[in-house]
Amino acid sequence: MTGPDIHDLYERIWYAVQKKQIELEFDLKLLNKPGSPVFSARDAVLPWAATFLLGMVGWRLGGWIGSVVSILAMLILTATTINYSVMKRLRERAETHALAGYLSFEELWNAGAVSLRMVGSESSEFKGPNLHWTTFAEGLPKTEAEKSEDRTGRKK
Repeated sequence: MTGPDIHDLYERIWYAVQKKQIELEFDLKLLNKPGSPVFSARDAVLPWAATFLLGMVGWRLGGWIGSVVSILAMLILTATTINYSVMKRLRERAETHALAGYLSFEELWNAGAVSLRMVGSESSEFKGPNLHWTTFAEGLPKTEAEKSEDRTGRKK
């Protein structure tokens, strides 16, 4: 009898995430850099471009005082609201990418950008790339397809 293949193990992770049995954690600093499969240049540049443009508008309307006030207001807005929005979208893109398929998940895992852990258990974190995610997946419940295969003795 052979063990589950890599696609079955990935399905176990996919279903466990859907059932909220495990959580995917992401290294957002690593993912928010050019070259990352989920990096968005628009998200990185837009807040700074808006700050610059508001500074120019402030200069035209109120001179250097208007410019300073506009830039400070935009920096406060960026620090308190915009960065949270950008990171939330980055996390959503990363989760969508990781759950898009085995190769996408493996890409993030090999970059060290994703880790797995059981819900509610901080100590169960399993982080790549030095640990292999298949070891974590082997401890998860079998999928219905795997159970069906076990019953019939052959792949469907």
